[in-house]
Amino acid sequence: MKIKEITGKIFLSIPIIRGKQFVYEMLGVHAVDNCKFFMAYPTVIGDYHNLYMHENSRINYSCLILARTRIEIGENSGLAYGVTVLTGADPRNELNKLYAPKNAPVTIGKNCWIGANSTILPGVTIGDYCIVAAGSVVTKDVPSGVLVAGNPAVIKKHLDLQKIISNENECF
Repeated sequence: MKIKEITGKIFLSIPIIRGKQFVYEMLGVHAVDNCKFFMAYPTVIGDYHNLYMHENSRINYSCLILARTRIEIGENSGLAYGVTVLTGADPRNELNKLYAPKNAPVTIGKNCWIGANSTILPGVTIGDYCIVAAGSVVTKDVPSGVLVAGNPAVIKKHLDLQKIISNENECF
């Protein structure tokens, strides 16, 4: 595989940041066109091969990604500053007799925004066209087209998907 082919997959206007993305691809991140890692490197613990980023997905700085199993970030979706995505949890003390270790994938649908300092716990699937408000803790699956907020995150608003989708089509 030629270096030019690898670096050509991802575009950023700042060449130094483009180099960071090249490093992530070399580590095994599955990334397609226009994926972005902003500013400083996010902290990734686990296997980089478990991170799947679709077209135009982005991860802002200060994010923590625990990639013990698959993490998928959908097309046009983004993680704001300081987001934590966990695919594993295992107490390292006597509590593990009550709470077995858990490793489960996390899926974030297309056209989602995960607000600053939010946490997504193992096994959660977030549907398409969702907003997770800043500081929320997502403990269970989120259906498509909603805004969730709080700890634990609950549905606060249903989004008008017809309006969103019709405006999206006008942009192209």
